[in-house]
Amino acid sequence: MLNRLQRILAPPIFDDEERTRTARIINSFAWAAIGILALVILLRIFLWKERGTFSLSILVGIILVLIGVQLIVKRGYIQTASFFLVIAIWTAMTYQAWESDGLRDVTIIAYIVVLLLSSLLLGWRVSLFTGLISVAAIWGFALRESSGLIPLHTDAPLNYARDLTAVFLIVGAFIYLLINGWQRTVQASRVELTERLRAEEKLQTQARYLTALHETTLGLVNRLELNPLLESILAQASELLETPHVCLDLLLPDESALRQELGYGHFESRNGKTAQKGVGLTGRVWQTGRTIVTQNYPEWEGRIFSAENSGITAALGVPLKTGEKVVGTLVVAQADKAKKFTSEQIQLLERIAALASLAIDNAILYEQAQRELNDRRVTESELSASEERFRKVFQASPIAICITTLEEGRLLDANNAYWIMTGYDPETSIGLTSDALDMWETPELRRDFISRIVEKKSIYNPNYEFTTEKNESKSAIAFYELIQLNGETCILSMFYDITAQKQTETALRESESRMSAVLSAIPDMIFEINREGTLTGFIASSDIQPLMPPEDFLGRNIKELFPVSISLQTMFAIERALATNQLHAFEYGMPPGEEVQFFEARVAAISTETAIIMVRDISQRRWVEKDRENLIKELEDKNAELERFTYTVSHDLKSPLITIKGFLGFLEQDATNGNLDRFKSDVKRISDATEKMQALLNELLELSRVGRLMNVFEYIPFEDLAHEAVELVQGRLQSAKIAMTIQRDMPTVYGDRRRLIEVVQNIVDNAAKFTGSQPEPLIEIGQEGLLDGKPIFFVKDNGMGIEPEHLDRIFGLFNKLDASSDGTGIGLTIVKRIIEVHNGRIWVQSEAGKGSTFFFTLQTGPSS
Repeated sequence: MLNRLQRILAPPIFDDEERTRTARIINSFAWAAIGILALVILLRIFLWKERGTFSLSILVGIILVLIGVQLIVKRGYIQTASFFLVIAIWTAMTYQAWESDGLRDVTIIAYIVVLLLSSLLLGWRVSLFTGLISVAAIWGFALRESSGLIPLHTDAPLNYARDLTAVFLIVGAFIYLLINGWQRTVQASRVELTERLRAEEKLQTQARYLTALHETTLGLVNRLELNPLLESILAQASELLETPHVCLDLLLPDESALRQELGYGHFESRNGKTAQKGVGLTGRVWQTGRTIVTQNYPEWEGRIFSAENSGITAALGVPLKTGEKVVGTLVVAQADKAKKFTSEQIQLLERIAALASLAIDNAILYEQAQRELNDRRVTESELSASEERFRKVFQASPIAICITTLEEGRLLDANNAYWIMTGYDPETSIGLTSDALDMWETPELRRDFISRIVEKKSIYNPNYEFTTEKNESKSAIAFYELIQLNGETCILSMFYDITAQKQTETALRESESRMSAVLSAIPDMIFEINREGTLTGFIASSDIQPLMPPEDFLGRNIKELFPVSISLQTMFAIERALATNQLHAFEYGMPPGEEVQFFEARVAAISTETAIIMVRDISQRRWVEKDRENLIKELEDKNAELERFTYTVSHDLKSPLITIKGFLGFLEQDATNGNLDRFKSDVKRISDATEKMQALLNELLELSRVGRLMNVFEYIPFEDLAHEAVELVQGRLQSAKIAMTIQRDMPTVYGDRRRLIEVVQNIVDNAAKFTGSQPEPLIEIGQEGLLDGKPIFFVKDNGMGIEPEHLDRIFGLFNKLDASSDGTGIGLTIVKRIIEVHNGRIWVQSEAGKGSTFFFTLQTGPSS
């Protein structure tokens, strides 16, 4: 009976957690409200003696609604039950207030319960709507009472207290149920969260182990070399079991013991040491073939004394097996007493060991295969190299070699030297007989040759004369020998071509005669010198006499006879001539520093250790060349200057002349007409044209002086030049309110002080003229970097800049980008000329609206 009652009172449970929570709230509220309302009905019937009143009917109706809501919830219609509960209670309360005391009825307070229910069960939108209609109902009751539609009535204090107590009990019970429900929910959530965290942590650990095992599998499978494989196995085991103390032992080839191949941590000192079967953890694992784990190693009966003092607290050893045979062990240890090996870690290490066994077996097989392959490759390589060496020697040999059969004289093979010497075509000659190739003059000669070689096995002929396919006479040293080739008797023939040697001997005899005549006629002194620089021979010249008699310098080293610069130059030429076997020539002047006489020395190798030096006096040629170069340069400069002046006269001077000529005609008309004002205006225009012409002529004259009339060059700090130039244009700078910055500690330059000041002055003056609408004009003078070993100076402004298409014109004669500006347009031409006279270079970088930067280089010392 009690269980049945519990089932009736218990809320239903659904798959959806939210529906279960809502059903629990409705169930708790409904049973609490039914109990409280039933108690109120009983008290009103038996204590207050009420019978059949309207309020009792409303209360009974609410109880029935609550029971109906419970039935709806049991059927699973949670949303429907929630709406029905809120609407029914709100309607009942409103109807009770309407029929009773209106605004003064205690049921108005029950709106709070309805509002809480709607908020919890149906969300904030329904709760907001419920609140709005409740407020509307309250104001409706107030208007109804204020308009006198119902009489003012107030319950007795005890009745009002009774009803108010019932409402408070319902609200209090509802709040208690809510708080209690929330506490249970929070507690359940907390327990569930804890369980979930534990499960998630376990899953993460398993996932980490599986991931690591997967990575270990891939890493082990991909490693074929044994040592990197062992390192990878221990690294994975150390990482997964979170301990640095790991080692791996492998079975020796004779299977007498296990040797520690690699170990880390406490095991590192045992690398290379062996373990016997049954001794220690490693020996026990080898003996039993099973995993052994001890969580208290100091108390373990199989411990090794040396390991007892190492600080190991727990140890785990697993066998490495190939089939049923133990081929090694994998051991990990803990040195922290708080750490023990879990079952998951033991299983993980066993899996790693299984994979490692397979990988190690593969690695050992791979290394064996690699050794066999390497041995085979070495053998094949040596055989191939031997064959290649023979083939290269055969083909590259300067000795002509051929192989022919003994009986027919069929040509089987020959090297390149043979084809060149005989003139036969290798494409068509291989396979032909000696008769087809016409090697012998008569068959009888070949038969005699065959008889002799068969008898002697080899024949040597130091003076073999023959005619090639191209009818060229050849001389050779011939050697013939019988050989066996694929079971057939063949003749190996070798011919050393001495045709060139004989021709050389003849030519040498003729050359010696010619050389003797030439040496007596050439105007050069000839010295023979060895690699160390010792003069070993001398042939006098008819034109040049040595500085001392031959007996004073023969046998002496040139370092003792010549200045250091000449001796070093000579030794370098000797080394290059001997190394390259090519002619090397150099020139030098005597005496050093004055160079009043010039010589040309030509060095040629005559052997690997000896060279000849032919010395010729070239002083007259050098003087003529120098004079010619100076004349050519002077002529080029004059021609360039003449071209510039011609251009100026033909173009720019023509304009003021035309102006003067035109206004002279106007003067005659003005005088005839008596127009004095116009006459004066025309005279002023003629005067302006003459002044312009005068300015142009002055500028041209100044340009012509640059490079022709120069002051003495001197060393000048560029900072001083910049300050002097800026001082000359200070008036324009101040009138335009231009800020000026000059970099400190700039390099010292070498040149004409007045001309260099003119360069900076012209560039700064130009920058000041074209500041444009810049509110804060600024000009900077500085130095940055080097070009061809010369410092690069710059003058930078933030003015109007120059269009890119005009950059090439600004240094031209009379080129003015702004026709309304003052000046003749020749300033930058003079600047360029001065810079070039000082062996420098000038250029400009600019962008319209962003200012311009003029760069130029100057020498810091005299030109070499």
